Amino acid sequence: MTYLLRSGRFLCYDPGNLDTVVQRRKTEVALPPSNVMTLFDSPYLAKAVFFKEAYSDDGDELSVGTRVMFVFNENNALEGGASVTAQPDDLEDALAKWYGGKVKIDLSMHDRNVLEVFCKTPTFDPFLLLAQRREIERDRPVDPTSFSIDAGTAEDVRAIVNARATALVNLAMGDDVEEKRIRATVQALEEAIWRCEANQRTGRLFQSLGVPPDKTDRILFAWKGIAYYEYLFRNFATDYAEFLIWLRGPQSIPKDMGSLESRRAYRLQSLRRTGQTVMRGYYTHATEILKKHADAYDALLGAGNPEPFQKFLLAAPRLFETLGLSIGSFGHASNAWKTLTNHGRRPNRNAEALEAFYRFISTLAASKLN
Repeated sequence: MTYLLRSGRFLCYDPGNLDTVVQRRKTEVALPPSNVMTLFDSPYLAKAVFFKEAYSDDGDELSVGTRVMFVFNENNALEGGASVTAQPDDLEDALAKWYGGKVKIDLSMHDRNVLEVFCKTPTFDPFLLLAQRREIERDRPVDPTSFSIDAGTAEDVRAIVNARATALVNLAMGDDVEEKRIRATVQALEEAIWRCEANQRTGRLFQSLGVPPDKTDRILFAWKGIAYYEYLFRNFATDYAEFLIWLRGPQSIPKDMGSLESRRAYRLQSLRRTGQTVMRGYYTHATEILKKHADAYDALLGAGNPEPFQKFLLAAPRLFETLGLSIGSFGHASNAWKTLTNHGRRPNRNAEALEAFYRFISTLAASKLN
């Protein structure tokens, strides 16, 4: 359980804040107050931990799956418990067996909605989940903090948002506007982006950027999300580079390659090439979108040409999801690589270990939102 909780928001989702509770009160698992719009209706799911894992359908092909681990010993929550796939029907059967005995436990339609979204997204990235909020909230709203990020990350992302807002407001208002008014408008724009809601002070600015009123909130949400992924990309840039270097280098070749029969050696080489293509593709998608963002922003601030930035903002909702999937899936594979190779420091692995790894990262190419 400790490993799961430390594996990062991409790979682990803890709806009941079990990790926080365990650190604060070592022997107790607390449920949230009854007046909070919890993510799940079922109290059993409030004490569960969701995680992404590689799984095999037939002993050969690996895929990215979603599982649930239940806490059985509430006096020592980190012991964890049994786990099951998060597919709603399978989960209902498991809950009935583990908690209800002969009594059938039916998940609410809301819980089934949440589980379906969890199962179809390749990671638990909070912004990626929020992009599916309409599906999650088909039957009832949830507390927005269900998909919040930690305070340190929020502060760093907000700094990026503030820098963008400050430059845009200074450009739009000019030098003859008093500093107090500029600061108030910057703050209003920052809040609009952070809350994903337009406000009175920023309406004229969005109109000047060519943002249609009926699309403003959706664009603001994507704008905030892109700032978040910009932060992640900066933070993980070294990991990404080291992973790609390893993937192209001699350490990614099995140490027993020379003893493999030709058919298996060919298959492994093919899987390795596919893995390289998939990871390079995700990396390229992410860098291209972030560059497009930077170029459009520079064209607006440097040359006074608003058209590229207007086009980027209108495309932002689509680009945001593509960026999230690219960075999330790359991060998913990078975490698996760290485990396999001790962050690239472990000597060459054998064919069996590397073949499973290459199959796993190849399946990430099929992980996409429907």
